[in-house]
Amino acid sequence: MSFIDLLRNARSSRASTVHKFLTNYDPNSERVFAFVEGEADEVFYRAQIQKYVADQGQIFIYNCDGKKNVCNAYEDIIARYPTCQRVLFFLDKDIDEILGVQWPSDPRIFTTEFYSIENYVVSKESLQRYFKDFVKIRRVDIDLDAALVNFDGGLKVFHRRMLPVMAWIVVAKRSGARIVLNDLNPGEMLAVSGDTTARKARCRAIAYLCRVCQANPNVAFWKLIRRTSHELARLPAKSYVRGKFEAWWFVEFGQRALEGISRVVQEAGGSVKVSAQLHPGTFIQILAGGVTTPVALDKFLSFHTRRQPQAAADFPPETKGLVQRIIETFKGD
Repeated sequence: MSFIDLLRNARSSRASTVHKFLTNYDPNSERVFAFVEGEADEVFYRAQIQKYVADQGQIFIYNCDGKKNVCNAYEDIIARYPTCQRVLFFLDKDIDEILGVQWPSDPRIFTTEFYSIENYVVSKESLQRYFKDFVKIRRVDIDLDAALVNFDGGLKVFHRRMLPVMAWIVVAKRSGARIVLNDLNPGEMLAVSGDTTARKARCRAIAYLCRVCQANPNVAFWKLIRRTSHELARLPAKSYVRGKFEAWWFVEFGQRALEGISRVVQEAGGSVKVSAQLHPGTFIQILAGGVTTPVALDKFLSFHTRRQPQAAADFPPETKGLVQRIIETFKGD
């Protein structure tokens, strides 16, 4: 078999993901298995799980390439090992709750409190950590935190600007439209300055959304968008603003702040060296390790990474009968 054929056979699929798990699964071991939606989720949850598992070689993470595939893996594995432990599944909430979409519910499934994991990483503390770890200033003493005084207020403005966009998305999805969000770039509609986020002049937002999301122009009307905007405004912004949109703003704000810092430092005769550039596609990889574990995730991992008494149903088939006989013997005693 050629190298190319080997790679083709190694492509991710529902069957191959479960097969990889079955190859590694041992109910007697201390291994922790995590099934996630994508590459960024893999990085984020590995960084969090490592805080609870001393031996990093005991962590096995499977990128299922999408929420549906995580749920498919859950169904396949639970059918084989209904009481398995330390086998965990991680889902982004997205706007499914708003849309009334339901996914499997199980104590071993963790669903984000926010739209997605990116919303956990987007914070003033993350940007402070980025400046501390990756931005080195020479020959000038400057307070980097001063560049971030507008962070929280700027994020709130961004959320307000994105409210009608997210309302349009909700209205479109409720109408049954199959819209594609992968290429939706907030930068086509908004511009970030040092202290605010403004709409771009002459930007026809609805026309842009319909085109880039491959939606029918009649998929949503302003009356419905306004009504849905009022509905969303009653919720925490991070629960409905798409994480990738927040990531875009985070990087834009960080770059504007860095430009201001560089200008001031150079005026004073100093220099700035950046060892890792912020980018919406990589900021999770750069910052995930320093994110404080969210309270709900901390409780989830604290409980599920502990060793629990193992049920006979989770032992390999060839040893199940023996284990059951041993249990019955003890019962007889």
